Amino acid sequence: MTKTQLLIFAMLIVGMIAAAMALGNWSAQINPNGITPHPVAEGETATDTNVPRDAFSFGVSMGLLGTALLYCCIAFGLFIQAKSNRRAASKFTFWVAGLAALGFALSYLIDDYFY
Repeated sequence: MTKTQLLIFAMLIVGMIAAAMALGNWSAQINPNGITPHPVAEGETATDTNVPRDAFSFGVSMGLLGTALLYCCIAFGLFIQAKSNRRAASKFTFWVAGLAALGFALSYLIDDYFY
């Protein structure tokens, strides 16, 4: 990768962290007592559905998920561009795709909830 690509990759990492922290803080300000799930429908069993979830971790998870989706689209666009020019995809494309996959995984691990 070139120095420019490394700089862009570092900016993508900082952007992912900033979006996650900003959405986490925003969610915690909006819901200081946590996020309470909807009541369960009649006939379904629920063990801990009335326990509020941490709003900060929910916001961080959503920020990671959103940036991961954006980076996935960017990697897909870079892949299409390389294939339309009849070239192999560069390492940068795979690094961006890996960062997107890491964002998806961290989103699940932080809030332990599959969206």
